[in-house]
Amino acid sequence: MNTSSKPKPFRTAAAAAGLACIIAITGCSASKANEDREVITKPDKTITVVSSEPAKAEAGIDVGKIDKLDGVRGMDWISDELLVITKPNDQANQLTFEGTTRYPNNLYIRNVTTGADELLKQADLDQYAAIVSPDKKHLFFKQDDNGTVSGFIMDLSTREVVQTGTLPLGLVDAEWVDNERLLFTTESGDIARSDLTGATEIIVEAGHPATINTKQIGSTIYYIGPNYTLYAYDTQATAKEKKVLATDVVWFIPSPDGKQFAVVKKVNKDEDPLKMELVLTDTALKTKKSIAKGNQIFGTSWSPDGTRLAYTVMNSDGGTQGIYVADAVSGETKQITVDAQYVSDTLRWNQAGNKVMAVTSSFVDNAIKFVTYVTTLK
Repeated sequence: MNTSSKPKPFRTAAAAAGLACIIAITGCSASKANEDREVITKPDKTITVVSSEPAKAEAGIDVGKIDKLDGVRGMDWISDELLVITKPNDQANQLTFEGTTRYPNNLYIRNVTTGADELLKQADLDQYAAIVSPDKKHLFFKQDDNGTVSGFIMDLSTREVVQTGTLPLGLVDAEWVDNERLLFTTESGDIARSDLTGATEIIVEAGHPATINTKQIGSTIYYIGPNYTLYAYDTQATAKEKKVLATDVVWFIPSPDGKQFAVVKKVNKDEDPLKMELVLTDTALKTKKSIAKGNQIFGTSWSPDGTRLAYTVMNSDGGTQGIYVADAVSGETKQITVDAQYVSDTLRWNQAGNKVMAVTSSFVDNAIKFVTYVTTLK
């Protein structure tokens, strides 16, 4: 396999600006906590962002508060109060791209209570796509060097870093298999697995850049390939084959215990705009319950105890219609966040299951600006 990689202008621009690693369906330092807080006024209610006065959402779900973290992109939770974020590091050397200069986006730990930030590792390159291991001891992240994306694992106690092999990585997110192994896609679309030492091997030769949504349950690796096709590959089977499980699958999200799946399906064929449905299925992919329908359904994630789902519904122009939480047993669904336009990443739950993080993006002064919302549920 050719491991060389030439600079790719589009991908370089996307990574440099901190765009979402997920492929869109329509196209391919301490700070004062008070500085990032505001009041959102709606016709029928006023929600105080990061206020001691709680605001009630619709019946069934109480929203205690909404933290608005301006100018940062939340990545993942280390604890119930600590977030891994990425933001420009003005202590690093500036990057030059297409005649403009800017500071690279580096990884920090943000205390959502105090607003204080701690730099994890300074670099003169963009760092992003960070995801914390289940035991919260290690952090995987990507680093972009002029269009070539490399993966790294950091020991959060020592801040020591190892690289996950030498092959350039793809744009999509990685996924921890357990506390010591993770899956990710290479630039060519093959699926690789790395351990904490950085030792990396190709597990599935999928061979297509459209390979996304890699998950592992037991010995079986699931992934979505071209034309919304869901595949399964049993790493312990004698016959090494990629089995087609379903078509028209946009996203595949197993529950924490692996006993049921959340599946986003494309429900129309060639019509424009796309229409999707979020359903719960058993392990044989038989639908048990319909949760939501919309033009696009994005960012779906399970609460740690597997009782709730958070997801984003997007409208036909790509804007966010709403961020919702659904009860996985009853199917009851409530909107939890207001005014969160253009959600760009997977929604993330804290370990206690009472906070949901969402990241939004917009163009401001010819640059991409990120805003992170942390909604605390009662």
